[in-house]
Amino acid sequence: MSTLEGLKEIENWEELFDMTNEYLTFLVEQHRVTHDMIIKTTYDIIRNAGYSYTYDDIEREYYNGF
Repeated sequence: MSTLEGLKEIENWEELFDMTNEYLTFLVEQHRVTHDMIIKTTYDIIRNAGYSYTYDDIEREYYNGF
């Protein structure tokens, strides 16, 4: 993970990825939601929320959990 001072920690990655998947499924047809879309959208969401994770951090967490 990134080691920036003041880094907010995410407690429940599985729930975050599930919520992102539900959000994307609402926007597009379910069979069109890809792993890359979930990772990129999750990255955008947490960056906008002030977290300092990198795209690679998000991708690593996603594939470690699934």
